[in-house]
Amino acid sequence: MVGADDIKALVVEHFQGSNCFLVEVKLSPSRLVVAVDSPTGITIDQCSGLSRFLINTLEDSGFLETHEIEVGSPGMDSALMVPQQYLRRIGRELRVFDAESRETTGVLKEVRPDAIVLLETKTRKENKKKITTEHLHEIPFAQIREAKLIINYKFK
Repeated sequence: MVGADDIKALVVEHFQGSNCFLVEVKLSPSRLVVAVDSPTGITIDQCSGLSRFLINTLEDSGFLETHEIEVGSPGMDSALMVPQQYLRRIGRELRVFDAESRETTGVLKEVRPDAIVLLETKTRKENKKKITTEHLHEIPFAQIREAKLIINYKFK
């Protein structure tokens, strides 16, 4: 029986020596969905290469008789799942919910081995003046429940 850990090991094997990395494996009784990425973004050729590798490797196991395989990149509106994804988003605005469901929105300034650093900017009015304050928030990866890129469609 092929399990999610087996699929993860195959993806890591396939991408060994490259800058591509596994984001997520979703395995249901009839479908396998693999999300992969790289620091510069994943290409269709890289996804199709992984798909062919998985099909060729799993062909004799009987897995393909009961499962469809889908390989792709996480969408722009998908939650960030692994630390490598954050590195690509430095300088971009994120919305982060921590383990206690507190929301922090800010610009990703730094990615550390165990945490991210967001710069939160707040503006308020005081005596007809705009007061802007900035706060740095260090959020450990272990405390992040969900982090998503804020997609801004404003054009300058």
